[in-house]
Amino acid sequence: MAQAELCGCYDFNEEWYLVEMILDETPARIDWGAMTVSAEGVDRANWQCPYMEQYLNAQGTEMLCETFGLPREDVRPCRVVFFLFKDEQKAATLCTPYGDFALASGAKVPARLARIVEFEEAD
Repeated sequence: MAQAELCGCYDFNEEWYLVEMILDETPARIDWGAMTVSAEGVDRANWQCPYMEQYLNAQGTEMLCETFGLPREDVRPCRVVFFLFKDEQKAATLCTPYGDFALASGAKVPARLARIVEFEEAD
């Protein structure tokens, strides 16, 4: 089974987390729909999935491709960032094929990410 590392869960703004991970997987093989935030009393098919996934270089200082695109090269491991909507009423857990990760707010977005990550408000 592929491994993953949660590099950070940052407070992007009042409504959104910015999550940074390193996945021992190639970009083309990442199943974003299999990464969800558990929600008690909600059918798993309706759990939140990552929003605006973006691929970064190994240092997390540059984008590898345009937002919503795949990198030309299938690098492994793959450093990614994505957004998740906050539910301030309860602790959140990101459930992935690579394991489960607790999402905690409070951390500031690092400058290296703030200058490169793109965000569009969801409807």
